Amino acid sequence: MKMADEEAKTSAFTRNKLISFINAEFGDDVKQLARAKELLEKLSTEKDIIEEKLSLHVTAVDGDSSLRTTLQTAQEAHKQIDFLVLEEKEISGKTAEHVCKVQPVVEQFLQFSSKVQQLEKYTHYLTWILKIDEFSSSIRSALLIKTENRAVEHYVQLTTFSRILDSSSCRQLVIYANDTVLYWYKILLEKFGNEFDDVLKGFGWPFIASPDTKQQQTNKEQIADHLNDRLDVAFICLIRLQLPDALLTKEAISEIIPGWRPLPLPLQFLVKPLCRRFKYHFCSKKMTNNIKKPEWYMTQLLTWVRDHSSFLEERIQPLLDKAGFKYSTAVSEFTKGLLQLAIEKLAADLPKLGQDDVLFSHTIDETLVFCKELVGFGYPINQPGCLYVLCSDSVFNRWLDLEDKSATEKVDAILQSETAWQLPYGDNITDLEELMVPECTEAFMTLMLVITDRYKRLPNPLAKIKFFNMQLLLLDDFRTRLVQIMREQHPLDAIYGSILNAINYIILILKEWSDLPLFLRLHYYKVEYENFETNKKKQGNGDLAEIGTEKDGDSNTISVSSLVVTNFEISEVFHDFDQIKLDFMKGMAFDNTISLFEHLRKEMRKIIVEMIMYDTKARSQHYRKDRWMSMPSQKEYLKMTLSDSGCELFMVLKDRLHLVQQQLCSPLFEEVWQKLSQLLNKYIYEEVVLQNRFNEGGATQLSYDITRGLFSLFGEYTQRPENYFKDLKECCILLTLKAGSAMLLKEVFQNAMHPNHSEDSLKPTDCVKALQDISIFKMLPDTALKILSLRTDLHI
Repeated sequence: MKMADEEAKTSAFTRNKLISFINAEFGDDVKQLARAKELLEKLSTEKDIIEEKLSLHVTAVDGDSSLRTTLQTAQEAHKQIDFLVLEEKEISGKTAEHVCKVQPVVEQFLQFSSKVQQLEKYTHYLTWILKIDEFSSSIRSALLIKTENRAVEHYVQLTTFSRILDSSSCRQLVIYANDTVLYWYKILLEKFGNEFDDVLKGFGWPFIASPDTKQQQTNKEQIADHLNDRLDVAFICLIRLQLPDALLTKEAISEIIPGWRPLPLPLQFLVKPLCRRFKYHFCSKKMTNNIKKPEWYMTQLLTWVRDHSSFLEERIQPLLDKAGFKYSTAVSEFTKGLLQLAIEKLAADLPKLGQDDVLFSHTIDETLVFCKELVGFGYPINQPGCLYVLCSDSVFNRWLDLEDKSATEKVDAILQSETAWQLPYGDNITDLEELMVPECTEAFMTLMLVITDRYKRLPNPLAKIKFFNMQLLLLDDFRTRLVQIMREQHPLDAIYGSILNAINYIILILKEWSDLPLFLRLHYYKVEYENFETNKKKQGNGDLAEIGTEKDGDSNTISVSSLVVTNFEISEVFHDFDQIKLDFMKGMAFDNTISLFEHLRKEMRKIIVEMIMYDTKARSQHYRKDRWMSMPSQKEYLKMTLSDSGCELFMVLKDRLHLVQQQLCSPLFEEVWQKLSQLLNKYIYEEVVLQNRFNEGGATQLSYDITRGLFSLFGEYTQRPENYFKDLKECCILLTLKAGSAMLLKEVFQNAMHPNHSEDSLKPTDCVKALQDISIFKMLPDTALKILSLRTDLHI
């Protein structure tokens, strides 16, 4: 049935193809049917050619033999395949028969092989055990013959084997090796530890600071030279007597400071008697264990460091160097051991303080002082210390809140002081003489410096960023307070000037701070954290606290978020500081804050200048409308004097400048008078010169007022005041130029501006040269012509 269907489909396909072929050949034209005979002959020829090619009996000469050759090759291949199939069946049968015969032998061989492998494992297992026992025997023999160095060497080899076995799946073997290590560790530790303790007692260790014990210590040092050899042997043996990392017990301090490494054994023995004393006095029910007096135990620790430093440097440090610890100092390791006591004590006491902010602040202050004094004793800043305790979440957030509250209260007190806007040193100013810094500003910047000093040693960059943002908040708050006070003052009042001096001083200080390594690092860390935060938000892994400043109009709101010292891996964000990246880092730490203060300084300086100009303009009405075109000639005066209207103008100007000079520091006052000179130059030029006409007397009087009045007034502040009034200076030159020269100059300008296209016509460059000949370099020829036209004595 299926074959019938396929034949029907094939027949239908053939029929359709034939119909399509006939339609394509003949189309709709009936006349094309005449081509049927021709088409039949063509198709017959093609049919014969195809049959000839398919014929297997055609020779290579008669036709193409490629098809026949191919078919013959295929037939031979088919025969070869049949032969190979038969051969494969024969071989398969023989193989199956052979496998059946040897199967018992194979199974027996596999059993023997498995037993051999098992025995090899036992052999290796026993070899390790024997090796461990061999080391144990060697250690025991060395101890019996009192060759301590050899015993330690065998112990080191045993610990090496233990480290190798640590990754083995033979857990019992690992346990056996570790137990053996611990067994000999305890024995050797007890032996060498007792020996080391005896030697230390011979030296009078520990050195308790009192007159009697100091004398005893001196006597013992004089007679204890024979103990040096014993000290060397015991120290070297102990320092090599270290447990593998897998066998170290986790100390409580490692929860406070991750990655805490225990001290070398000799240093632990050095610290041990002092630890007992510390716990007896400060961790028991003794009166010295007073949570309100953290300075007691901190001072005691500092005293111990001081009293034992010389012994450690003279006797222990050479032994450390000899043992290969060249990059460790005995004093710093000893201090680290004592610091562990302080860290654990501080971590236990801080949660007990409750809501007592005063006691909490006192503890924080004493801790900061303690850490600072430790640095003075040579303890490296990058080593673990008590500051790690202060960086824990709960402690740090509370500390930061108290710092912010305390700083705000201090700022309030600073600004409310009766002497807030007075100079801090009265009339005896030295370094701050030119800056004229008011008392409140110096106190505020000192407060900023103190805050910086308190957090700059914190080990957590994220904590530093929080403190830095708090400083930015305080700076912005102080700026806002200055703006509020400034708006209540007259621009020429003393307090207004003091505020401007304060702003100028803050800008200078912040620019200096921006180049300090501390703030360069802070800016670097801040950028790194912001990039990390952005990436985390893009990945949808949760929001992190925002750091930075946000501008809203003219105000700058710096948001210090409730950023906690998060538990994520800090090294993921704050990797090692890269100095090269600073060259490609945009901006500085205080850029936003400085820009706001500079904007305020510019606005206040502008207001002062505008106020002086307002008063000057108010007194210049008579001077502007004076009788410049009808003034008597200079020949009628015995001696030239300032005009009456000019005296009033210059007197007001002088009083205002003198007042501002007393109120502002030198750099600010220089900016004020220079800006004022520009405005005065423009005002007198536009409102006096251009708005009037001048006879010879008027021009001479104006020139005298400018040179002897205005220039002399500003000559107190610069050696060449005329350089700031170039327009007025050149106007005076043109107005006082002799009439003949002025007429010729005017004629030159007119000829240059209206050329007659003759060979003698002047060029514009000739006008410029003519002006330069009379010392006029700024004014343009058309402007000079306009000034000359203001003279009443020129008629062409």
